[in-house]
Amino acid sequence: MQIQNGLSLFDYLDNPEKSKQSLQQIADKANQNIGAELTELGQTGRGQMDDVLKKMESGESAVKMQTLDNMIAFNLRPVAAELQDLADRLNLPQPVSLQHEQGKWQVEGADADSDNKSLQRLQQYLDANQPLQDKLSQLSRLSEMYEQGKTREFAAELKAQDVPQQKVVDFLSSSRDHLKAASDISLYREELKLDSRGQAQSLYDNARQNLGLD
Repeated sequence: MQIQNGLSLFDYLDNPEKSKQSLQQIADKANQNIGAELTELGQTGRGQMDDVLKKMESGESAVKMQTLDNMIAFNLRPVAAELQDLADRLNLPQPVSLQHEQGKWQVEGADADSDNKSLQRLQQYLDANQPLQDKLSQLSRLSEMYEQGKTREFAAELKAQDVPQQKVVDFLSSSRDHLKAASDISLYREELKLDSRGQAQSLYDNARQNLGLD
């Protein structure tokens, strides 16, 4: 997968005009490479994907925001199909919350004392399926990184509107903590929902309201 160097957080905050130009370049090129990128994603193994994620998380490399969004959609479809089919067969309650605890994905309400056998069977399925566990973890990490990227874009917008630097830093800090905590995945029969998806926009809207910008 092609990885390109991205703007740092300080680039976004200190030079909003440069960031706008970069974002426009991303937008201009996004539609040109989607097909090739998705083909390449399909050929990326779990180990390779982990390497890409680690580089992105460490700040060593960054992918375009549109590519990151494509990665989420591409990887979400087969995982959602597998789990939705299982939800139908097990007649699971709606929704089912999947939480990452003690190094694995666990089904809320599937403990040994639970009377809900279908939730326990789902937990057994997850415990026996490490590739699915890995895919869920990758999706959660991808979604968090995408939302973190959106908050950096929103931080640049706040700075461009003359919001004090400390307020911008506070927005970034609180958003980071919120997104790290929003790691659950909710399973419905009609969809698999990454709880962090869309959170950056909500955080930005709240920040604007609290800052008196709306």
